[in-house]
Amino acid sequence: MDAPADRSLADLERVLDRTAAALQAHGAATETMEVLFRELFATRRQVPADIWGEVVVGACRRHPLAGLLHQDPFTFRAFRKPRGYAGDAVLLDFMYAAEDALMPPEWEAGTTLGKQICHYTSTCSQGTRAARSRRRVIIDILNRRAAGTPGLSVLSLACGHLREARYCPALRQGRLGRFLAVDQDRESLAVVSRELGPWGVVPLAASVREVLRGEVVLSGFDLVYATGLYDYLADPVARRLCERLLSMLAPGGRFLVANVMPTCTSAAYMEAYMDWWLLYRTEAQLLRLAETLPDEDVETVRVFTDELGQVAFLEVEKAATGR
Repeated sequence: MDAPADRSLADLERVLDRTAAALQAHGAATETMEVLFRELFATRRQVPADIWGEVVVGACRRHPLAGLLHQDPFTFRAFRKPRGYAGDAVLLDFMYAAEDALMPPEWEAGTTLGKQICHYTSTCSQGTRAARSRRRVIIDILNRRAAGTPGLSVLSLACGHLREARYCPALRQGRLGRFLAVDQDRESLAVVSRELGPWGVVPLAASVREVLRGEVVLSGFDLVYATGLYDYLADPVARRLCERLLSMLAPGGRFLVANVMPTCTSAAYMEAYMDWWLLYRTEAQLLRLAETLPDEDVETVRVFTDELGQVAFLEVEKAATGR
């Protein structure tokens, strides 16, 4: 490592020491966790990406602090990946618990310190607040689009537990038409079927790869959205999926995709202690994913952010005469 990286690592070691001592002495005060998140994020920005991923993250995980932080059921679930990937639907339920009062059962098995840490990581951190804000955007769009399009036909791709539907008046009032929930995780779809099937939501097991290959035929939707998917897709795949989403729309329909932005201060903690790696995009980077869409099939393209300025959304409207 070069000298600046050496200094950053030495400074971070001192932060980890102080954090471990504070957690053991006083519990997980919000201020303690805020400092940790802030200092980790600052280090991530100061050192080259390869040094961060290959050296700094390893140092974080070898430090005794990791054992304390992994008492948090939210942090540890992401790290151990019981379904094979970090950001599963149960992780999102931890984030939504502040609004839904639906804390996953793993919470009860946590230690006192683990629960204190979990309060910050799953409720107060910038990334989890952004996830709840992102959901509110989707709920608002579903309701507004349903008001303007009777019998709105909707597809949610990589839907997880589809928690936004629970709080969508348009669905509960029967103002939506076809609502297809697509995910490769059958455990998540079982929850969707049990809780939302009575409201007309239909689950479909399919992977993004199958969608891209055209092995699953999906078409005629007024609204297609994917909120947690593009955070994992490299640009070439993300562009191809945008093309596929456009083909799923009825003329005049819209697709909406979301991406967490690089300013999210939770990123470093997620990578270091949750082994949860996202592809963060700015508004301009997200907009470029629509560059390969055929001009004749597109009416409008816009990018906007959530109220916190931490999640960017790409919305594409299909031309009324589009194929």
